[in-house]
Amino acid sequence: MTTFAQAPEKEARRLRWLPLIAAIAAVTTATPLAWDSKNFGTFLLVISVYLPAVALVSLGLCIWAGVERKSPRARPIVLSLVVMLTLIGGTFWAVPSAKDELRFLTWSLTHNDALRAFADRDSVVLDWESWGMAGMENDAYLVSNPSDNLAQVGGASEWLRHVGSSCEIVASKRMRRGVFIVTTHNCPLR
Repeated sequence: MTTFAQAPEKEARRLRWLPLIAAIAAVTTATPLAWDSKNFGTFLLVISVYLPAVALVSLGLCIWAGVERKSPRARPIVLSLVVMLTLIGGTFWAVPSAKDELRFLTWSLTHNDALRAFADRDSVVLDWESWGMAGMENDAYLVSNPSDNLAQVGGASEWLRHVGSSCEIVASKRMRRGVFIVTTHNCPLR
């Protein structure tokens, strides 16, 4: 039989799982939203549903930790709040910046023959991604640039001249030697 003095310790032990559950919930809910963060519909979903839900859960954890402040249960509750908010912020920061690299790695493993077919000439390999609304569209393309100078000064204008386009490249990201992702604004390359 347990005594009254052992009961709070047992309850605190029962809450040890709470930070792990908060971490799993934070990563599994934030990752798909962060992956598709350029989509306007996803933006609206995050602003109108996800962030209010996170704020509500955070408020609930704060109130619960305040009620349990003198109990050993307060530590896992506060830790859960910190873990959840840190992982959600970290996910929304890390996933969009690693998205193109992960997609390219996966795509190139299954489409290496397509990359070899375009390896000897400046060309657009495929439409990579597109986002925005009418009149403000952004298009990203996977392109080949055998001279590997697309990200250098003057390299983009030389590449555009070779592919016969007058578009302006607003961003370029090197994926590997001779392969880049370029982004245009309101000017499709195809």
